[in-house]
Amino acid sequence: MRLVLVPLILALSALPVAADPPDDAVPVDAGTALACVAARYMGEALRIKDEDDGLVQEVRWLTPAGNVLDIEITGPGCRFIEVDGVGQAEARILPRGAP
Repeated sequence: MRLVLVPLILALSALPVAADPPDDAVPVDAGTALACVAARYMGEALRIKDEDDGLVQEVRWLTPAGNVLDIEITGPGCRFIEVDGVGQAEARILPRGAP
């Protein structure tokens, strides 16, 4: 019986854990969150969802290569809590002057 549970425990432990917002996080509105993501990644928004009573905005972002990024952002400013998905580097808009 214990041997049967081992693969299940290993599989569940591999699931990503949602990042908690920092203690000093402040609510961010959907428009600001979308502007922040658009300034950092090429592509377009598929969906935006309010989490933690507005403290976090979760954005699903479609890259030009057809990949989907799951991005969590909070305030103040553009604080990216978590970015998951394939193709992050290819979709990234580098700051001016970066190599």
